[in-house]
Amino acid sequence: MDDQQFANKQLDKQLANDPQALLADQYREERATNILAQINPDNLLTDIEHRIRGEKKDQFGAWSTISQTQTPVSEKLISDFISYLGSILNQNTSMSNFSTDEINNLMSLVIDWVQENLVVNAENYGIEGNFPEYNRIAHIVCNSCFTVLKRALNGRESIRIFKMMRMHENITPEKKNKLMDSLNFMK
Repeated sequence: MDDQQFANKQLDKQLANDPQALLADQYREERATNILAQINPDNLLTDIEHRIRGEKKDQFGAWSTISQTQTPVSEKLISDFISYLGSILNQNTSMSNFSTDEINNLMSLVIDWVQENLVVNAENYGIEGNFPEYNRIAHIVCNSCFTVLKRALNGRESIRIFKMMRMHENITPEKKNKLMDSLNFMK
C-alpha cells in the first residue's frame, strides 16, 4: 500500500465517523439523484404525456384527471406529439452545448411544427376550432422544450453532470452503486 492509498483509507475512516461529513454526502447524493431524475428523458416525456391528457400529479406522485367534464384528448394527438418530442427531449439535447442563436433556431422549429401539426390535424385530433386547447398543448410542449434547451445553453447540463461524476469518486461504494443506478438511462 503506497502513501496515497494509506492517506485515502485514513480519510475514509475519518469521514465515516464524522456526522457532518455523512450529512454532506447524503445531501450531495440527494441533489445528484434529483438532477438526474429531472433530465431523464423518459420521466420528462411521461410527464408531458400526462399533462397533455389534462392530468396533474398529486403529492404521492400519482396522476389524476383535473376536470371530469373535459373530453379526453385524442390518442393520435398524444402519440404524434410524444413521438416528435422524443427526438428533441433526450439526453443528447440536454447534454449538448448550444448557443443562444442555436436555441432560438431550435425553438422556432418546435413552434412551427406544433402550430402546423395542430392546425392540419385538428379534425383528426377532435379539437377543430378549440383554440384554448391548441394553446394549452402548445404551451406544454414549447415550455418543456425551451426548458431542456435552456439547460443545454453553453453546456450547463453536461458541466453539472461531470461535476457529479467527480463527486462520485469521493463517496462510499454503496452510494456509488446508487448513483450509478440513477445514471443508467444515459447508457
